Amino acid sequence: MTVRIVKTEDGSLTFFSEKFKEPYHSVTAGAFREAVEKFCVPAKVSEKVKDRGRFNLFDFCFGLSYNTVAFLDTVFRENPEARVRIVGVERDIRVIENSLKIPWHRFEKWKWVLREILKNRKVEGGFLTLNCFIPQVSVKVFVGEARDFLKRFAQRYIEFADAIFHDPFSPKVNPELWTYEVFLLERKICKEDGILVTYSTSSAVRRALMMAGFGVRNGVVLGRKTPSTVASPLFETEEKIKRKKAVPYRDPDLRDSPDLIKNRKKGCEYLIGKQAVFECLF
Repeated sequence: MTVRIVKTEDGSLTFFSEKFKEPYHSVTAGAFREAVEKFCVPAKVSEKVKDRGRFNLFDFCFGLSYNTVAFLDTVFRENPEARVRIVGVERDIRVIENSLKIPWHRFEKWKWVLREILKNRKVEGGFLTLNCFIPQVSVKVFVGEARDFLKRFAQRYIEFADAIFHDPFSPKVNPELWTYEVFLLERKICKEDGILVTYSTSSAVRRALMMAGFGVRNGVVLGRKTPSTVASPLFETEEKIKRKKAVPYRDPDLRDSPDLIKNRKKGCEYLIGKQAVFECLF
């Protein structure tokens, strides 16, 4: 695997995906800064682990592991006695392997986690899994297509997550991971007081989250002019967000191609004169 490395605003490095023609992290925000400020802070990791001493994370699109690493660093700075469980999914194991080859600066001390999971490989339900089990830290990363993982394993992880870090490539290039059906399964994985965080501000994504049972709020503005998105079953959707009409991406059987998913959305927008309403989607 030939890796194209990109330097981001905070000095940390990320990769550029030749398949999706996008970097794995925000170049303007900084890769590790994004992981901390756009994911860990809005998910209230510090507050919850201080109060409860335990925290479960579902890392949807594990990538270079920066979100998980920032999470671990945040947790154990706040509460050295904490216990955490992390479940992740990542399509390309080579991204994880190559992440070890670049400097992580102040997070370098967490590389042992990647080394450990790469050493401990198992096969589970047709998926390769990477595993780390020590008294305070449990990590399991499923290697494979994220939709297949959700179809097979969402039932196992019902109400598992205190936080979901939803971090695929953008909806315009990776729409299959931003559908109502994906968020519906993530809603099952999320605890009632859990928080889903994503960088996307797309109205279509927010509509899908609302349909799936999340309340939606604006997140932080970091490295861009628009805010990220924070969602939870406990939230009341902000009125400005609620008023914006949009047609969400749909993938009824969680197996359609990206082009079909995008064309289905365009077709619905055309049929209703681009006036998206909830009822037209069923």
